[in-house]
Amino acid sequence: MYNHNRPAPATQAPAAPSAIPEQPPNQILFLTNLPEETNEMIFPGFKEVRLVPGRHDIAFVEFENEVQSAAAKDALQGFKITPSNAMKISFAKK
Repeated sequence: MYNHNRPAPATQAPAAPSAIPEQPPNQILFLTNLPEETNEMIFPGFKEVRLVPGRHDIAFVEFENEVQSAAAKDALQGFKITPSNAMKISFAKK
């Protein structure tokens, strides 16, 4: 028997297909929405920068440890390298 006084079970909206699940913290950041003129000199304090051949808009930036990468992620999230390119930063997949 159905109880009309009880609220219907809540349903969770599906995640947007473009949403990238947040990865656990690690020393490598994945940057997207970079401008065409991006080069390694744009990221101070890093251990290594890997630009993807043929893709000017993404890069992997490695730091010495998670503390440094998390600080850079927090400080630079949404930073506009150019007026139309706000960086999107997430931890890279391990």
